[in-house]
Amino acid sequence: MITDIQRRNQILRRINRIPKDKLKELDEYISKLEHDVGRNNKTLSFAGAWKDIDESVFDDFTEKLIRNRQKNRPRIDE
Repeated sequence: MITDIQRRNQILRRINRIPKDKLKELDEYISKLEHDVGRNNKTLSFAGAWKDIDESVFDDFTEKLIRNRQKNRPRIDE
């Protein structure tokens, strides 16, 4: 099994072999990966946010949400 350090070193060796004309493309790809990781972490930061919510409050919220969505839904015949 390969460790994280070994994998990073392996990737760095491969990057050193990439032709100069492909470096900009590689940089853009890495930037996209970094951006995607940040976005996933932001979303996951909300995980478990409602774990301690009172059951009756959650039920009330859910019922109101459904009711409001139905009320605001445009009808086909309108």
